[in-house]
Amino acid sequence: MAKELCKLKKSLRGEIGMYVRLIDQPTHVCLKCGRAANDKKLLCKPQSIASAMQKS
Repeated sequence: MAKELCKLKKSLRGEIGMYVRLIDQPTHVCLKCGRAANDKKLLCKPQSIASAMQKS
């Protein structure tokens, strides 16, 4: 499995349950591709959602 969600496109069809667990209750958003995840290690350019909300 790829480390980052943006690289999981090809394997997503067979592993949708696992993907859903990775994005359930997201805490970070990727500044490059816009995906959200519950672990910053899964994103290519992560930013905390909480800190993004404080900036706006």
